[in-house]
Amino acid sequence: MHTPEVIPDSLSDLKYPEQLTLWSVRYWSDGLRQSFSPYTTLQEAYWRAKCPRVLISLDSFLSIMVAGYSRPVDIRCLCCSGISKDEWRILQSLVAAQLGEEAEIAPLISHFLEPATVRIAKPSILEWAQGLKDSGLILPTRPEVARKSKPNFARTGKVVSLRDYSNSHKSTLH
Repeated sequence: MHTPEVIPDSLSDLKYPEQLTLWSVRYWSDGLRQSFSPYTTLQEAYWRAKCPRVLISLDSFLSIMVAGYSRPVDIRCLCCSGISKDEWRILQSLVAAQLGEEAEIAPLISHFLEPATVRIAKPSILEWAQGLKDSGLILPTRPEVARKSKPNFARTGKVVSLRDYSNSHKSTLH
């Protein structure tokens, strides 16, 4: 008998590589929202995790995301227990990259990035995932999460919208 996969809905329920990755995304985003530099703390965390070069790729991807989003991206604050669909999409894009499934990355991040931004962001995702993998931080495969994260463009469609550059804080919402 097949038991359904339980999808974690809390940072504390994730495996360590997922926790570190999601915490880093949230901490970086909090720095943007609250106008503080997250780099010293993130560098320390990645140094302790024995993958200091990963911070460059993480920063690159998130900076690209802020510059080229197609809609507000749901990145939660550190105190939130739930995991947003967008956070799962970022995690799943890293899983795809670690598994060598590059074709799976673009559909995941295209939920919230403009098409040109997807092309620019993909190398950062690949470097980020490889840096984690080289340090032994393998993100677990979660088939049910992957299935729910994939777009169904035939059903949902893709809408192009104009972006307002006057409020950069809109890229990450709580």
